[in-house]
Amino acid sequence: MVTEVSPDPTPRPPRRKRRRLLILTLVISLVANAFLLATRGGPRVGQWRSVSARETYLAAYREVMAGMPAAQEWDVATSWGTVHATLFPGPEGSTKTPILLLPGWGAGIPMWRDLLPVLTRERPVYAVDALGDAGLSNQSVPLETPEANAGWISETLTALGTPPVHVVGHSFGGWLATNFALRHPGQTVSLSLFDPVQTFSSLKWEVYLLAIPASIPLLPQSWRDAALARIGGNETVDHDDPLARMIDAGTKGYSSARDLPPQFTDTQLGSLGVPVYAAMAGESAVLSDPPGAVRRAEELVPGAEAGLWEGATHSLPLEDPERAGSAVLDFMNRHENP
Repeated sequence: MVTEVSPDPTPRPPRRKRRRLLILTLVISLVANAFLLATRGGPRVGQWRSVSARETYLAAYREVMAGMPAAQEWDVATSWGTVHATLFPGPEGSTKTPILLLPGWGAGIPMWRDLLPVLTRERPVYAVDALGDAGLSNQSVPLETPEANAGWISETLTALGTPPVHVVGHSFGGWLATNFALRHPGQTVSLSLFDPVQTFSSLKWEVYLLAIPASIPLLPQSWRDAALARIGGNETVDHDDPLARMIDAGTKGYSSARDLPPQFTDTQLGSLGVPVYAAMAGESAVLSDPPGAVRRAEELVPGAEAGLWEGATHSLPLEDPERAGSAVLDFMNRHENP
């Protein structure tokens, strides 16, 4: 088993304020959704709270996408709703296995804005907006089981005619990716996880308390900003960044209907039959025990490569896309054959 050396000895420039604010927005989206899902009752489907909320979100979504590499787009019908999927081509003539990106809560395809240029240097990349979450996908049937949460991904890949893929997930997308690999190993070449929730570690209890003021749209903006400051240190949403505006608009305007997933058991993690890479953030705002998560991954998952990124926050792919992309590409190159 291999543990990534950390911290990275290569000097880095100081984090810029704008990136900190974007990361903060992503974290508050996670905690707000966690609170809403833990307190709602009964199965239902996700929906926008108003037409204007959706329009605000879509304006920011399209602004981010306009600055990303050109992509093919599809709306794929599945048993649980229509999934919006994109393909960002890799190098011309590349025969390498494609990548599938599964986003964190409230983030959607645009969250990969900074990581995509790194990944597409070597491979084609598929990305999807998750069913039951803010984005261009449209849920029509409740996602009541882990099997259903894996099923819509499997049906999407089948409809697109993709070969088995390298699956990458961040945050809740890390849980989705692991759940998919457990139930559809034939479509999964490898699994790469960035600070995955409910996978190797439970959520911090503070997540639920801090989410209360941030997840209720009718509360004053000052209360929401105070919750942001409590998590990230006296910062607020950067409304100059369209990605931050998009995530904030989705958190306020979309009522998610996905259940807070159960944490995987030791038996489930031990049964993963694909190569696994996992990076846990030393300063994760959501994992209850990042070092323990690394140990659990190494002890339970056969051949897992897990490491603790000292000084990193929950939003690893946004915070340091060059390092994140290089790490998973190296891992994929060493595990190319299904």
